[in-house]
Amino acid sequence: MTKHEFMERLTNALKRNGIEDISEIIDEYEQHFAFKMADGFCEAEIAAKLGDPLQLAAQFCGDAPKKAPAGKRVGAIARLCFTGFWAGVFFILLAAWDAVLAACSFGSLAVAAGLLGKLGTWQAIVPMPYGVATVFSAAMVTLCVLMSVGCVYFTAFFRQLIRVYGRFHRNTLSAAAGGPVLPPLAASPNFPPKARRRLRRVALVALCAFAVLTIWAILLAMITSGCLEFWHAWGWFGYAA
Repeated sequence: MTKHEFMERLTNALKRNGIEDISEIIDEYEQHFAFKMADGFCEAEIAAKLGDPLQLAAQFCGDAPKKAPAGKRVGAIARLCFTGFWAGVFFILLAAWDAVLAACSFGSLAVAAGLLGKLGTWQAIVPMPYGVATVFSAAMVTLCVLMSVGCVYFTAFFRQLIRVYGRFHRNTLSAAAGGPVLPPLAASPNFPPKARRRLRRVALVALCAFAVLTIWAILLAMITSGCLEFWHAWGWFGYAA
């Protein structure tokens, strides 16, 4: 079954059942198809995984679901409380890592500015010829760009995980109460194709540029200092060779 056939059958079944907010339900299944197709699944596989559109539409009918036993609802709430605690810890750790990644990105840019502009006490900390410092500065700029792309993707991933858990929480409570459930959300963020290609291109260029500039800066430092261990020659750790 193609996506068009699935959505047409689901829409018609929802209309026959007199369901309100049909557009919201259809949008949820449209997004599900978009996420799964972005992950490489074909339309037929996604439709087969979702099941019969007629049965999916029937669960949204007001008199279709039957109220589940109270014990089942209590058990579902208890499981959600347990998983919610660990999910909260997990989300806090993810948020902390996102903050660290953003801080490292800004830190790389600050180091680049200090090396290039001779700001603060950079000569006292890492003394080196200005030509070598310029190449190292360019490498730090590319590292900043690479980390920024990673931060953008990770932030989108973090937000998507929150949506996934929210959908899981809603579906669990709804199923325990005998109500309808919506399709699960994919964990990976769904960037538009053009934005995804641009992010990959920028990340690849920044990674290659960082590798090339770092190797160039190290070789230039060795040649300029006349020593393989140029950091000793320039007294970076408190003494000179």
